[in-house]
Amino acid sequence: LAFRPMQGVESDLVRGVLESANGSEITISVPGTEYRLRFAQGGATAVHPGKRIKGHIHAKALRMHKADAGGGFIEPIMGQPRIVQGVVRGVDQASNRLLCDVVVPMWVEPFDGQQATEFTAGDMVNFYVQSGITFTPVA
Repeated sequence: LAFRPMQGVESDLVRGVLESANGSEITISVPGTEYRLRFAQGGATAVHPGKRIKGHIHAKALRMHKADAGGGFIEPIMGQPRIVQGVVRGVDQASNRLLCDVVVPMWVEPFDGQQATEFTAGDMVNFYVQSGITFTPVA
């Protein structure tokens, strides 16, 4: 699940290893880390456990805050993400969402009443994630 640049532009594509998938939940490990993240499965995958997988993560935040210090992290390191911190890499004003680098790239919709335009690329943000964060595999 590495955050990799794509032709000079940072990609929103997550790369990892499939640990398990049952049609409703998917667990992905992040190479080079201890992270084993569980998500709602946003689509079918033909990948078998133990093989590499690519996809997109979509989350809805509870109230987002600018953070003054620290690095990117996801808590807990095993299971469904709950507390997240990372750097804003892009703002999609039309869809009211942010692309954040939080160990992995993640599209985040701000809390109701909060606008993505309150943040700019380079801001460090911290937030709780609502249940239902999804991983949508891509071929």
